[in-house]
Amino acid sequence: VNANQRYATTSVTSTILKDIAKRNGIPLQEFVVRNDSSCGSTIGPMLSAQLGLRTVDIGNPLLAMHSIREVCGADDVGMLVKLFEHFFSEFAALDAKINVD
Repeated sequence: VNANQRYATTSVTSTILKDIAKRNGIPLQEFVVRNDSSCGSTIGPMLSAQLGLRTVDIGNPLLAMHSIREVCGADDVGMLVKLFEHFFSEFAALDAKINVD
């Protein structure tokens, strides 16, 4: 979550992702950048705006990203794969139920 809109996740896509994870027993770790702190960005906002697609930025939790020794949990990789599988198979059905004005 980033107040400066440097990520593409919206309240709608966040809700869909959280619902899919909860239904399938997949733990999530949310990352929030302080509003007075700069951060990197993703290509998500640009793609979402140009293509008109619902977008959510997700990835494995890492310690010391971009350092010479990034560290992540081995179990996290399997959980992310499981999340991807369920997200891509369940997204269309959940998205069809959501009406945003």
